[in-house]
Amino acid sequence: MTSNEVEVKLIEVLQGIQSDSGYDASHIAGTICPLRDLEGFDSMLWPVAICILASALGVNIPNNNNIFLSNDGKRALTISESAAVVCEMVSKKEDQA
Repeated sequence: MTSNEVEVKLIEVLQGIQSDSGYDASHIAGTICPLRDLEGFDSMLWPVAICILASALGVNIPNNNNIFLSNDGKRALTISESAAVVCEMVSKKEDQA
């Protein structure tokens, strides 16, 4: 699985959540930061988005991992950066198997 494939799926997930929430989803691209740029996207929605993404990709993303924040929790990530985080997680799990 490539970072680009994860990014495309993550954008689809976020567009679905935004549409279902009654917000505009047309501007969602890899360069936006969901925690900062998506209306209504907060601590109640990011776990839902991660769960939907994990299911859509057929991977396990641990519950304690917020893919939308840097490891130190100080910087909100773009969609592209979040996709890279997911790929790194999946790669580490495959290496351990």
